[in-house]
Formats: sequence, structure tokens, C-alpha cells
Amino acid sequence: MIVSFPCPSAPYPVGGVTALYEFANGLARRGHRIHLIHGEFFNQRISSLDDLAWFRFEDDVVHHLVDARGEPVSGPPLPEADIIMGTGAPRELGLPVLLVQGFEMLEPSIEQAAFRTPSLRVCIASWLTDVGRYFGVPSEQMCTVHMGIDHDRFRPTTALDEREPIVAMLHNPHPAKGWKTARAAVESARSVRPDLRAIVFGTTAPPGPVPDWMEVVVDPDPEELVRSVYGRARVFVQASRFEGFGFTAVEAMACGATLLTTDNGGSRDYAFDDATAVVVESESVMSVADALVDLLADDSRRLRLGRAGERFVRRFDWDAGSADLERWLEVYRADPDRFLAPPGPIADLRGVDPGDLARQVLAASR
Repeated sequence: MIVSFPCPSAPYPVGGVTALYEFANGLARRGHRIHLIHGEFFNQRISSLDDLAWFRFEDDVVHHLVDARGEPVSGPPLPEADIIMGTGAPRELGLPVLLVQGFEMLEPSIEQAAFRTPSLRVCIASWLTDVGRYFGVPSEQMCTVHMGIDHDRFRPTTALDEREPIVAMLHNPHPAKGWKTARAAVESARSVRPDLRAIVFGTTAPPGPVPDWMEVVVDPDPEELVRSVYGRARVFVQASRFEGFGFTAVEAMACGATLLTTDNGGSRDYAFDDATAVVVESESVMSVADALVDLLADDSRRLRLGRAGERFVRRFDWDAGSADLERWLEVYRADPDRFLAPPGPIADLRGVDPGDLARQVLAASR
């Protein structure tokens, strides 16, 4: 197949865009002809491939740089592809595919319109297909294709039974990420476990002062993230209201940290309560704090869940995900009309806050 990937490329790593690069590489390794169309990312753009030196592309991938109108400024003409991993392009550029990596991160009207655009909808977590059904998308027009991590990099570097009582958590200012809940829960747990320490990481430091038992690691590269954060933590706390997938939780599990998470959507594909993780349904501070205290008090349970979680997340692999994506693209090519039929009616959302649909979807599917 010829597959094009329109990418809002920036001269630094952006999680959702890096996922496009990884899927492109995975399909290229499977013998497909892959084109990356590098466009603007929030008024930023790359000037040449030198700006993407931080990522290793497969040699066979063809690159195009386009201007704000989508016109090529560098590279060969845009191909007439079988598939284009985006919507809104002329049909001769390929059958459209919508890659859904999250929800309630953009304006509700934008996300609704995207879901309802006739196409194959590829969701990176199973709960996102529930969102699609709320917007009238038939199940047969959607699929779940999981993303992956680099298991050569994200792996245990310290034995799980030799780790100090350290809890790791992500600082992200987006309200959905639950930073305030996570911090307050860890502070509450420390009142019971005064030997507890915390490591906070993120692209920016938390606002205001932090206590001396809380270490802050700002914008770590992957090696430092493994060495200084995941590889030291007994427990990783994810207190999100909702997650598209929850990359950091999966990375932490791969490094042997036991996951304590809210039921946030993305976690449903890897966090199974008392099997691979500890899952709390409530996003309240006390629910998370109590679960953390209980987990730290039961080391045999922590070790059992940490080891089970590390084994489970080995399945999240870019080559495996690319093979699943390839299979669905072939199904789409063989019967495009099935996927391009208009969607059905939208669910009755009267009384639902436009910014609270994720909670509604999660509550309905519990």
C-alpha cells in the first residue's frame, strides 16, 4: 500500500505526532510505501529534516514539507495514495483515516465533527470507541489499535524488591490529568507513612514550592526518565479524570513500578484491579490516598502486581500495533463503502456539560 501521514511536525518531540512517526515506521518495516507530509504545529514548523534529528525514521520513508495551504515546499509531489491518515484531503490523496488519540482535549464541536466525518476511525484505546458510538458512529466503522513503547529502553533497571518507598507521578497542568488530586493524595499518604518520598516529572515544574521530600525532574529525556524516575519508584500514581491511553503509566509499569490509577478510560486496556494494578473508581483525594497507603503496607501485593503489570504491558509494541493497523487498512481498502457510510444519530446529550462527556461515557460503561 501507499500510505500518507499528514503530520503537524515541530522541531521537538510531541507525543501524538511521535505516535504517527512510529506507525509510519512500523508500516514501512512491513514493506509499505510511506509518505510523511510535514505541516504546521501551532504556528511552528520544521524548516528541514534536520529539525527532526531527534527521531530515527526508516530509510524508505519519503518526506514532504508543505506550507499553511498544504502545498509542497520541499520534496516530491504529494502521492496519490491508497490511504491518508487524516480527513479533509482530496479523495485522490487516499481513503481517509481518523486516528483518535484522545478526547476532550479540543473544542467539543471540533471533536464531534471529526468523529462524524466518514472514514475508518482508528482508536488507540478501546474506550474511545464508546465515545464514537455516542456520536453515532457504528461499531463496524471503528477499530482499536494500540500504540507501543520501546521495551529495550523502558524496562526494570532496579529489582522491584530493592526499591525505596518512592512514589512517582506526572505533573501536567491540564485539568484532566489530575495533578492536584495526585499531589494531595501523596501528601495525605505521607502523614501515615513519613518515610514516603515522591518524584514528580513533567515538561514543566509544578507551580509554587514543593516539600523537601518531593523531588522534581523537569523535561527528562527517556534515559533519565527510566533511570531517575520509573526505575526508582515502587508505585506510580495516575489520578487522571480521563486519559486517551496513558503513556506514562504504561512506561512506568514496563519499568516495574506498580500502578495505582483511577478508572480513566485509557487505563482499562492495561490496569485490571488486583491483577495488574490497583484501580480506584473515585477521583477523590482520600480514595487515592487510602489505596496508596494500603499498597505500600502490603509489599507482597505490590511485588505481585508490579511483576504482573510489567509482563502484561510487553504486548504494547509498535510492530504489533503496526501489524494491527495494516490489517484494518486492508479491510478498509477491500470495502470502503462500509466505512464511508454516513454516521447515525447522535445520542441524547441534553443535560450533559459539553466538557464532561468523557465522564458520562466512562460512567455508562462501568
